[in-house]
Amino acid sequence: MKRTNYIIANWKMNGTEKSISVIKSIQKYVLRKRISVSKIVICPPFTILGSFIKKTHKTISFGAQDTHYEDLGAFTGSISSLMLKSLGVKYVIVGHSERRQYQNESVSELSKKINSTLSKNLKVIFCIGEKLNEINKRSSILKKQLSSLPKKFSNKNIIIAYEPVWAIGTGKTPTLKQINNTHKTIRKMIHRKIGKEALKISIIYGGSVNPNNSKDILALSDVDGALVGGASLKSKDFCKIIDSSN
Repeated sequence: MKRTNYIIANWKMNGTEKSISVIKSIQKYVLRKRISVSKIVICPPFTILGSFIKKTHKTISFGAQDTHYEDLGAFTGSISSLMLKSLGVKYVIVGHSERRQYQNESVSELSKKINSTLSKNLKVIFCIGEKLNEINKRSSILKKQLSSLPKKFSNKNIIIAYEPVWAIGTGKTPTLKQINNTHKTIRKMIHRKIGKEALKISIIYGGSVNPNNSKDILALSDVDGALVGGASLKSKDFCKIIDSSN
């Protein structure tokens, strides 16, 4: 079954207003090459989201790196999905391993964030993945993480991003066989929740994706795109990854 392919940039805590030059270079490339196979999503820091959306062609969509589960209130430093929607944001990353680690985000908290985001008709990029010392119990870890998802969801509002924590920013990646098999396992787990709709869900891979390995990774039968970290900060590298997906 043909699924939507996504190339998503997670800039993390990088980028200022001057970084619009990177976006413009990516935009120029996408328009010139007439990229249509993959959906391109950029997730910069909150501080530049609004201005970047206003300055960018609609061929590129924007996402946020996190959200709060409440719409408004006394939550200093937090941003809600309601606020993100007002900016023109279309996607929200939820459950990234760095937030699970540094902000101690729990299964129940992530569930509330997902529900809040979906209620605003924004699309969730839900991150899951095991740590190095959890490889031998990968399936049980992923199953627990997936329990944050609602009982009903579809390809219209959820993207799954598999990111083995030990591969993020390390330059290390699982073998191609391991990546594809893990994606198949995730799809089977989702199938138990939502049935045949699981066949339509895009499951993308993240974890040291770069121009040198992207073509092989994106060619895998059960990989529907990539969540790109460091390599997305350089327009030349990110454009090469986009090109390898088409």
